[in-house]
Amino acid sequence: MNTSIEQLTAALESVIANLKTNAYPNESAISTGVILRVLHLLGWDTYNPDFVWPEYGAGGRVDFALCFPEKKPAVFVEVKQPGKLIGADKQLFEYAFHEGVPFAVLCDGKTWGFYLPGVQGSYEERRVYKLDLLERTAKESAEKLIRYLEFERTKHGKALFDAKADHQDQNRRTLSKQTIPKAWKELVEGEDPSI
Repeated sequence: MNTSIEQLTAALESVIANLKTNAYPNESAISTGVILRVLHLLGWDTYNPDFVWPEYGAGGRVDFALCFPEKKPAVFVEVKQPGKLIGADKQLFEYAFHEGVPFAVLCDGKTWGFYLPGVQGSYEERRVYKLDLLERTAKESAEKLIRYLEFERTKHGKALFDAKADHQDQNRRTLSKQTIPKAWKELVEGEDPSI
């Protein structure tokens, strides 16, 4: 199934409206009202535990393992109560490390963090993208969710490929922000009279 951006956008508009009224007060409400709804629209067979495995045992319990091929986790999704994401990345990374899962998502309904657990750096440095549904339009959010989580893109490795490419681009931009001002200062303050 190819994801309809229009259907996903409409669903996200509804989710955003519900988020604004605190309609998802706990992990269970977020799992059912946000995560499973979005995954279904992204082409995942949410009724088949071979593909969407709830409470996956990974040295603990990760809320959802998105599996392809069947029963082989490709993505872990950890759900937390609204505002309870701090510190949850460590737990998610431990699960992903033990199972060799290359892509992970941490979500409290409003905020979606997309991570590459296997790359070097702090948890923050391993984050590919942080999507806040209340800061983006529903269409922008739909595009990011399709990019990183659509079933067909996951199945063919395109979602992971793009996540890695986006992470590398992000690292290059960060490095540029750190080095260009320093190089400019050295150039301006340098003693080379030809400048």
